[in-house]
Amino acid sequence: MPGIRQLWFEDWQDRAWARTRSLFVPTVSVVAVCDLIGLADADDAVKELYDWERDRLFTLAKGLGAAAVGVATTLLVDAAEKNRADAGGVWAAAALVVMLLLWAAFILTGLRRLAEEYPVALTILHAGE
Repeated sequence: MPGIRQLWFEDWQDRAWARTRSLFVPTVSVVAVCDLIGLADADDAVKELYDWERDRLFTLAKGLGAAAVGVATTLLVDAAEKNRADAGGVWAAAALVVMLLLWAAFILTGLRRLAEEYPVALTILHAGE
C-alpha cells in the first residue's frame, strides 16, 4: 500500500504535468464539460469555456511573439552600437528567437484542435437528452 508521501508526490506530478501540458496542448477538460450536464445554461457555459481557452492561447502566442521581437530588437541594437557582435551570443539569441516563434506557431495550430473539440463537447453535453 502506498504511503502518504508517495500519494502526495504522485498527485503533485499529475498537477505539474497538467499545468505544463496546458502551455503546449490547448484543451478544455472533459470533466469541466461533464460538470455542466443538466444545467439550464450549459450551452452558454461550454461556449464560455472554449472562448476563455481560445483567448488564453492567443494571449500566450502574442506574448511569445513579442518576446521574440524583443530579443531580435535587442540583438540588432547591440550589434549597431558596438559595430560588431559576439558570434556566440548572436547565434544563441537567434536560436531563442526561432524557438519562441516556433512555440507560438505550435500554440496557434492548437486552435484548430480546440475548434474541433467544441462540437464534441456539445454532443457530450446533450448525449443524455
